[in-house]
Amino acid sequence: MDLHARNHVDEVHRFISPYTELNAGLWTLFAGTTVLLALRIWIKLSRKHHLWYDDHILIVTWLVLMANNSLIVYEFGNGYVLEDSTHQWDDRMRILINISSCGTLIGQAWSKTAFGVTLLRLGTRRIQWVVWFCIITMNLWMVAKLILQWAQICDKGGYDAWWRLDFCVSWRFREDFKEGGNVWNIIMDFVFATIPWFIIRKLELRQIEKIGLAVVMSLGMVVAIVSAVRVAWKDNGNGRDEWYMWRNGISQVWYSSEITGTIMVQCIPVLRTFIREIQATMSSQRLSNKTSTDPRSSRRISGFSKRISSGPPDASEHGGKWSPRIELKEVPESPLEHQKETTFDDDRTSPVLYPSRAMSWPFPCEDTRPARSMDDDRDTASLSSAGYEYAEEVEQGLTPTPARHRHHNSY
Repeated sequence: MDLHARNHVDEVHRFISPYTELNAGLWTLFAGTTVLLALRIWIKLSRKHHLWYDDHILIVTWLVLMANNSLIVYEFGNGYVLEDSTHQWDDRMRILINISSCGTLIGQAWSKTAFGVTLLRLGTRRIQWVVWFCIITMNLWMVAKLILQWAQICDKGGYDAWWRLDFCVSWRFREDFKEGGNVWNIIMDFVFATIPWFIIRKLELRQIEKIGLAVVMSLGMVVAIVSAVRVAWKDNGNGRDEWYMWRNGISQVWYSSEITGTIMVQCIPVLRTFIREIQATMSSQRLSNKTSTDPRSSRRISGFSKRISSGPPDASEHGGKWSPRIELKEVPESPLEHQKETTFDDDRTSPVLYPSRAMSWPFPCEDTRPARSMDDDRDTASLSSAGYEYAEEVEQGLTPTPARHRHHNSY
């Protein structure tokens, strides 16, 4: 099969339908996008993080993608693929084609806009100005292409139907403008893939982590390459031969890959925290299994359990003589005979040598504030950007034993 043979064939011929390949390509890409986007949202919500503007834009773009895929599949299954080269599309099919084309344009612009919004809250003021310029120009170009999609064509018949807008443009101008928009989208992919390198290099991370994080956030470069290949492929022309409908169907998969790829590369960095938690859990399980299979650890644990469950030994174990035991709760924290009230002269100040039992360890005094409590732990260094969370680790433990007070006998 020669995909490059696109010469116009004058004789009547049938068209090859791409319905099977179209469904496989569109819905495979959509399934991968759905899984990654669902994981992104679940990870954020499960960690009590609110969805931000970029998340909402991605969700709306996903809905547009789902509706557009359904419409494209409906088109190719209900009249898009003509019976032979003598037939033409009716107005109903042309309207559906225009609607699906607009859905593709919106999906391309909004998926890139979501990544631009993510970069807005990460970059410096100068980077923000660059990102804003990219977002505004990209969306303005998208709006202009939507308008031209419904415009009449002055120098070509069949494009002056009643459902088109009441102004006309030349065919060459419209095609050049649409191609310019595609090229601009590719440039935006390269720009958005480069910006994370300027942001991440200032983070306090190890060098290997910086490189890995920058590579993950720059996967949009792959989308840019795919888009460039698709534009070059379409520029070769599309003659109305028997493969005409098939190439149109495959081009829909290429357009959808640009949208789905842009969404997926934004969801992959968020999975970094989730993957690290899975690795930690697996390491903990392996350590637990290793401990359970170690006979020495098992004997120590079983012996300790037996001593706890057996309780105090019987008197018969000590030759019939009972060894008196002292309960820990009866052991005073300080000598009882010294816990007497001591009077001092009014003009003499002296520290209290023996604090009351309420101030003894391990119970602090009510008006004494511990050095650090669990209620005071705050996540003061959390950075939630593109799904990344860098939190300050707080070490918690038991309150140390207070210093013992020495008693100096004055008599």
